[in-house]
Amino acid sequence: MSVAGISGVIENPVPLPREAAPAEVAAWNSADAGRWLKARPAVWAHPLPAVAALVCALVVATDAPRLQSYLCGTSDSCEPRWWVTAHLGIAGVLVFRWLWRLPLLAAAALPLVALGVAVQSQIPVESRAAVVLAAGYALAGCLHRLRVARGQRALALAAAGPVRMALPGDVDTSGRGGSNLGCGVPVFGFALVALALSAVSSDWLMGADEWQYVAVLTLVVGLNWGGSGLAGWHGLAALRRSPSPVLRVLLRAGGGSDDRRTDVFAADDAAGGTPVFSCRTTLPTDGTLREALLYGAPCAGGELVLVTGGASGHTLKPVRPQYRAEPAAETREAGATPLRWRAGAGVRAMVLGYLAVLPLLAIGLRLYEAESRYVHGLALLVAVSIMPLVTLLNWEVVADRDGLRVTGTFSAHQVPWDRFRGVSIETHGFRVRYATDRVADVYGVLPARWLAELLPRRPRARAAVDAIRALAADPALRPAGTAARVSAPRARAAGTAAAVYCLALIVVLLLSA
Repeated sequence: MSVAGISGVIENPVPLPREAAPAEVAAWNSADAGRWLKARPAVWAHPLPAVAALVCALVVATDAPRLQSYLCGTSDSCEPRWWVTAHLGIAGVLVFRWLWRLPLLAAAALPLVALGVAVQSQIPVESRAAVVLAAGYALAGCLHRLRVARGQRALALAAAGPVRMALPGDVDTSGRGGSNLGCGVPVFGFALVALALSAVSSDWLMGADEWQYVAVLTLVVGLNWGGSGLAGWHGLAALRRSPSPVLRVLLRAGGGSDDRRTDVFAADDAAGGTPVFSCRTTLPTDGTLREALLYGAPCAGGELVLVTGGASGHTLKPVRPQYRAEPAAETREAGATPLRWRAGAGVRAMVLGYLAVLPLLAIGLRLYEAESRYVHGLALLVAVSIMPLVTLLNWEVVADRDGLRVTGTFSAHQVPWDRFRGVSIETHGFRVRYATDRVADVYGVLPARWLAELLPRRPRARAAVDAIRALAADPALRPAGTAARVSAPRARAAGTAAAVYCLALIVVLLLSA
């Protein structure tokens, strides 16, 4: 048995009330869930490489010297072309949103983006070919993901059997998509107005070319919000409109892989050790494993409703597919040696390599007598990277018989087990709560979810959180030995040295600009 995927601790799921769990509802067992997981998309279809290829190809095709010509048709006088503006707007929302979340809309837009660049005679042939190839690769990925989603839906429907049930009357799905639509429609309307003003060469408030840039920006925002809101509203409206397939599952809202997400488990995974998938929902987060009814057929991009004993919620974002099996949580047995988690050697090497490259960039700017704006840009880059770099070099968690020593960016905390109150995964990091109201925050040490799902190993910060939960729940798993004690825990020297190094580099850059 386990708690949040750590072996050794028994946890009994909170059952559904008898009246809320009809006997005819099928349980989504591990065998069916395993088949569903095996139908995951291939790693090559992940949006990240497609977005990177498309962005690079578009940047090369419409670089700064040609952008004015691209928008206006001539580099001498600007006569805005509305269809080029619309093309840039679609390309922007495609890269920033649709390829990640809405593959159906992306598949419809990609041919338009490729065609829009292919017919531009002022763009070199090789650059146009690069855009077409990148769009073709992205389109292949979208079509693959859509095919996988249809297969996952078919497997879920087969597991649910012939039973179909209407949503309970007290389930509120009205909020999904409404706010996005409410914001997206007015912004999209304003984009059309800006597009019309640029097309008729209006000089009201600003010139026609400025109106065209405004139209591009507002088209991206409007299509982003509007497309996402419409997709979410339509998915949940379909569940409300007619009886839906229902599966009995287990879930944990918060306290698992991400405290902002709800992990869904097979009905017979009584330990709640291996989530089948996770999604953002409106369920209250308490970290407790519960029995639940899942309305709708789970699949990549699907919308779902989840009902537990005394609470119900719906997805806030479409279900995201897993591109590889989640790395297994570590199984630990009690030993004498204190346990230690910190950034791996590869991460530390990348940080040190980045720090070594920065002065080389500064020397290059000096040798080529670059404009001051480039020097200021490098100084800004160094400034914004100080905190993440220091955190990656400094963070450490040590667990022993007596408690935890948690080291963050510039502070360290000693947390005895009898004062420990809990640990939660926050945005890109985690928080340890102890005593009455004290916290130890370690932020910036967890990769973004889209990156974590491509990594072959579980992030070390995630492993630390899982282990802390298990050690706190079962004293028998705690190490028998103790770590070296210090009268006043301090941050590690490596991070402080990196901060001083970066500040000195910023001063040198600003003085030489």
